[in-house]
Amino acid sequence: MIRTKVINDSTDLVSILRAFDTPTKKEVFIEISRDWIPTSMILDKFGGKGQEALELFDKMKLAETKWTTPDEGMGGKPQKMYRSFYSIFNINISCPVNEISEIFNISSLDDDNFKKLEKKIYGYIGENGTFGNKVSENFKISNTALKALVKRSNRFDYMGLKITRKQE
Repeated sequence: MIRTKVINDSTDLVSILRAFDTPTKKEVFIEISRDWIPTSMILDKFGGKGQEALELFDKMKLAETKWTTPDEGMGGKPQKMYRSFYSIFNINISCPVNEISEIFNISSLDDDNFKKLEKKIYGYIGENGTFGNKVSENFKISNTALKALVKRSNRFDYMGLKITRKQE
């Protein structure tokens, strides 16, 4: 079955760029694009980085999941299986140069600097979250950069105009 992922919001590029930014992520996606693949098979072949890739694909809605029966699982326990949700990407975006540059900047920010910024924002928004405009002003970043940052992070969600911590 061919399903197309339509990308028409410029900040959605962050997810796509991060989804395939390492050889492991690319290879894991190729594996799950063939058929349903159990978690154990990915762990055996790619280790922890493969598991992280699966979780990222699940979060980004690039993969669908299902559970095996205990008989089909590992050691009599069910396990998750993954399959790619999309086989085609259709990207149709028009945006100002300054906006796309901010998106690429956040996408390509090295992991250490990204984690530092993420940690500061996490502390700033607190348990109840904070309005995005307030966060943008405090950290002197644009709303576009903030939205891209939230899309890249596993720790935040937008709830309307508010940035909140994800439930862990």
